[in-house]
Amino acid sequence: MVSEEKRQFKELCSRIGSDKQDTESHRLGSSQTLRGLWEMTGQAVNPDLYHMSTAQEQPTTAVTHLSANSGSTTAKKRSRSNTASSSDDGASPSSPTRYKTTASGLSVKDLFCLMSTLNSCFGPEYDFLSARSDEFCLEPELWVVKHYISQFCSVYVDKYEDISPELWKTIEEEIVPSQCLIYSYRPDHLSDPYSSGCLASFNYFFHNKSLRRVLFFSLRVLNDPLSADDFEDEMQDLF
Repeated sequence: MVSEEKRQFKELCSRIGSDKQDTESHRLGSSQTLRGLWEMTGQAVNPDLYHMSTAQEQPTTAVTHLSANSGSTTAKKRSRSNTASSSDDGASPSSPTRYKTTASGLSVKDLFCLMSTLNSCFGPEYDFLSARSDEFCLEPELWVVKHYISQFCSVYVDKYEDISPELWKTIEEEIVPSQCLIYSYRPDHLSDPYSSGCLASFNYFFHNKSLRRVLFFSLRVLNDPLSADDFEDEMQDLF
């Protein structure tokens, strides 16, 4: 860590009353992916058919940011490492299993990594080091997350099916998501950078510890306000 990051890390440790970087676990929120799929489809994902993403972790954080705003994507890279290829297309689990690894907590070091990623993405107007650990959620393995993103984007993103292959190819090249711990961020209304005029959003972190890299994938759907002329037309249609 550079000196400023060290200072921020010490402040975080002081705030949450912890001096243990890797061993002490801080409580996470429940999966937003599973909840989102239930809300969108009315059906829960069969728990016998997936692991949590902790099962993907490779034994062994420069930061890569990728954000999407209603279908457009941009990527900013701080470092580059060689990545392995993956055969997972995200449509279904490669082999259904009854085994499921779960985790309800996060070390302060990994919590700081996620918070710092948000600070880097959204700039000085927001200080995510004050976020609670339960605003972050551990998510299921890749195929479940991709399925939710596909369902979400099919509703809100025009022609998502056309851009999806290139989008996930880029993510694969940068982070190898099938080897990542996957987290999401669910802020309260006051700290949500997307709260103003936002209809829906998601915020995912793909943390590949073997590559020492985090990719942040965020999308928001804005409520486009009516212009004055549009408003007059709407009112004339009503009367």
